[in-house]
Amino acid sequence: MEKTWFQAFSESMNVIFTNEDFKTYLADVGSCIDFYREYLGENTKILDLGCGLGVGSVPLSTFGYRITGIDNDPKVVEAARENAKKFGKDIQIIQGDIFDIDKMFEPDSFDACMSGGLLEHFPETQIRELVRKQLVVAPKLIAYMPIASYPGEKWNDDIYRNLWDEKYWLEEILADFKIVHHSTAKASEAIGGFLELEVIIER
Repeated sequence: MEKTWFQAFSESMNVIFTNEDFKTYLADVGSCIDFYREYLGENTKILDLGCGLGVGSVPLSTFGYRITGIDNDPKVVEAARENAKKFGKDIQIIQGDIFDIDKMFEPDSFDACMSGGLLEHFPETQIRELVRKQLVVAPKLIAYMPIASYPGEKWNDDIYRNLWDEKYWLEEILADFKIVHHSTAKASEAIGGFLELEVIIER
């Protein structure tokens, strides 16, 4: 049986951040802040899709970004709001379906969309649909997704995710979009330490 997002989070991490948790997440985001400022500017409005508990969006809000986080799981949203209240700055968390963002928000409501560990949970056609919708509400997006580090690598848990390699993401799934940056690196140990692809797409 497929786990809910909240069950998965609850088994792997504190859903309500401790001070020590937040220091770790803040350090992770802080180590990338020059990258964000280069591609997203400063004091910009960002929509975080599938924001989860706010591991990325809550610390990012402390660096002067105006964040709206969206997630569809009411328990996750409740926990994220608590984390935002406890540690965040200019941030709001809303419950909603990420595939409705083009109905929920006017075109160019944000300077950028972002997501981490989200796109791999959907079939290829839905990934492309979601990228197109993001480019309606913002002129650019930044996405992080785990990738296979060797051919045929599989997840060792029972949460539905696709594990494609970098070439397949760039040359097949996202081939029709304007990719202005991509790189691979090991994700923070705080979120699993897996190999991760980072892409920035513009209209």
